Amino acid sequence: MLSRLLRHPVALIIGVVAALFALYEISVRFLAYTADAYVMSDIVVISSQIEGPVSRLAVQNNQPVAAGDLLFEIERTPFALKVQEAQATLTQAQADLGLAQDEVRAATANITATQAVQTNAQSQLARVRTLSGEGYSPEASLDVATRDVATAGANVLAAQAQLAVASQRVAVATAAIGSAQAALAKAQYDLSKTVVTAPEPGRIAPFTTRLGDYLSAGSEVLALVTERRRRVVANMGERHLARIRLGQRVLLTLGSDPWVLHWGRVSGIAAGVARSPHNPRVIPYVEPTTDWVRLPRRFPVEVTLDGWPPGVGLFHGADARVLIWF
Repeated sequence: MLSRLLRHPVALIIGVVAALFALYEISVRFLAYTADAYVMSDIVVISSQIEGPVSRLAVQNNQPVAAGDLLFEIERTPFALKVQEAQATLTQAQADLGLAQDEVRAATANITATQAVQTNAQSQLARVRTLSGEGYSPEASLDVATRDVATAGANVLAAQAQLAVASQRVAVATAAIGSAQAALAKAQYDLSKTVVTAPEPGRIAPFTTRLGDYLSAGSEVLALVTERRRRVVANMGERHLARIRLGQRVLLTLGSDPWVLHWGRVSGIAAGVARSPHNPRVIPYVEPTTDWVRLPRRFPVEVTLDGWPPGVGLFHGADARVLIWF
């Protein structure tokens, strides 16, 4: 039979290919392997929240830092001046409120005085009317008393209007104080953002920002590679997704620690991937082509090692190889 196959090499090749394909199709029912895997951990991108030139760089590439360590500073003079200006505005608004409150007190006292004069004028008018009715007071006295009552009433109304204006000034001054306090708080907040510290421990990834560079609000300055959620992300073909479960055992190797097998477990399975790199990068995009070969869609599967190998540093983006069995 072998000699017959050797006389028909094409059939032999087709048979071998078919056998290998069948063996592969059987194996993928029990195993899932990928070399498209890499090491990851959480990265904190440090951005500037204000604009200004970099006045100090306190870290270097690949430097380890602890939480709270100084990373960089932005020129603080303009922001310190804004704090002084906002403080002066607040002081002025508080002084204006004091003046408005004094005006309210003065207007209140004026109302009391005019009301007393009005009460006295009304009493005097009542007496004059009584005497005039009995024929003991001339008409001229009645006219004068009537005029005095009208004048006192007008003075009361004027004093009440003055009080209303003064009360409105108090409201305006109070609003101005609130606005000045908000402006002062904003200025103090901006001043505090001139000093940027590490939010958690990690290592500084290589960065290009240099002393004197002018930053805009939102400018990405550097990245902090933390050791939080150290994991391996394996891009698995979609044909395996139905059989991959959380907690499944995983055998893997790390590119930074070759020829050493490590154990881990599946800790996350991507719910979806972007179909195009032009879509918003809210969900991951996995390139489906390698050179001229169109690959099946692959989905990121996160693997957490049982224990990170001692002495093996965390190199974000380093290669790995992953084997999962079902």
